[in-house]
Amino acid sequence: MKRHHLINLLFILMPTFTIVCIAGASTPASKASTGMTKKCPACNKLYTEETKFCGEDGTKLVGVMIKLICPECKKEGAAGEKYCKEHGKKLIPPSESPEKESESLKQKIELAKRYYKEGCVQCDAESYDLAIKSYKKAEEAYPDFASLHHNMGWLYSKLGDADNAIKHLQKYIVLSPDASDVTEVQSYIVIMKQAQEKRKNIMDSLKNRDEIMKKAIIEQKKKFSKSVIIPAGEFIMGTDEAREDEYPEHRVYLDAYEIDCYEVTNAQYWGFLDYIKRTNDHNKCFKGEPSNKDHTPKFWDNDYYNVPDYPVVRIDWHDAYAYAAWAGKRLPTEAEWEKAARGMDGRKFPWGNEWDPMRCNLSGEPNPVGSVEISKSVYGCYDMAGSVYEWCADWYLDTYYAGSPSKNPKGPENGVRRVIRGGSRFSKPFQVRTNTRKSEQPELFNLSIGFRCAKDVKQK
Repeated sequence: MKRHHLINLLFILMPTFTIVCIAGASTPASKASTGMTKKCPACNKLYTEETKFCGEDGTKLVGVMIKLICPECKKEGAAGEKYCKEHGKKLIPPSESPEKESESLKQKIELAKRYYKEGCVQCDAESYDLAIKSYKKAEEAYPDFASLHHNMGWLYSKLGDADNAIKHLQKYIVLSPDASDVTEVQSYIVIMKQAQEKRKNIMDSLKNRDEIMKKAIIEQKKKFSKSVIIPAGEFIMGTDEAREDEYPEHRVYLDAYEIDCYEVTNAQYWGFLDYIKRTNDHNKCFKGEPSNKDHTPKFWDNDYYNVPDYPVVRIDWHDAYAYAAWAGKRLPTEAEWEKAARGMDGRKFPWGNEWDPMRCNLSGEPNPVGSVEISKSVYGCYDMAGSVYEWCADWYLDTYYAGSPSKNPKGPENGVRRVIRGGSRFSKPFQVRTNTRKSEQPELFNLSIGFRCAKDVKQK
């Protein structure tokens, strides 16, 4: 009897079991796992499910479904699963995959290397402000680039920015504690900190820059206002023994002209800026200068500009032109600059044909103008090798000498870059020869560029 009832019950349950199996088969067993999370509809940033508002902009979060994968095998989990069946790893969104994070990091490092290399090239070309921009881009891409912080530290120290120099060199030590030069870097940081304290004490003893400069201008009128008349006549310009843009050696006749014996100083340039600020008089400025130009050097608040006798730097060609016009002068032509430096005998350096490192400042450290008495040219012009490059009036053309006028050449009628001459305190010996030519864009600010002025001589 019991057996008969069991058989009847089995026949009743079989159809039900079949229906359940069929219904179960209609739902794929491999359906991907999804997890509920929250997303900001404004910035698309993801949050955990219990978070209600975006931490960036305060927008109310909305619920979204995301697929979950195993961080080890990358397989999607089944519906409702939180851990991988095979590896036991907690399932995560694909965007958090270590593989993608690794690839993203690799891309950032490669971008940082590209900007780092670009900055190194600009350093070699003495375009230090451009190099800083490239280095900053590299730092933004990958902040833990040890060599980058090493270079940024030394470059900032060269630019006179001790705070940034110390910051980057300290980070270099943290990132490369076993580097061979760590002791040297640590010693240099100590020196910079001591120099900072010394400068602070000096400046604290003085009232302010304006009073310093006002006093210095009076003193410099006696000391640095001297100029010299270069007599009319021929001189040897260019050379057959160097780069193509200095070829060929040729004779040039110049009318008599007057040129300053010294480069323009911080104090002298401060006087010009003070006039511009008080009067807003730009009548003598170059007509094609950029709009809204106030002629203030870049980083004008830097300690470098607190020293009245240093040559003014980080001024572009338009600044130099405007100052010279305000002072009743002009920029020298390239030919005038070379004759004042070279004399009538075609000498390689302002003092003669033999290289002498004691006769010019290539130390990398700034010196007051006219510091090296034995550096002056045969006409009495100081610092025409080293110190700072000097803006000339001419546009630059590398083939200009091939067809330039033999009398009073003034350069091409137009161009892209202006001539600079004389090398700087960062230059190498071959870059400070009297015939060496270089050029820069007229809008460029650079720590290694300054200028001196010239003037026409009235013909009797």
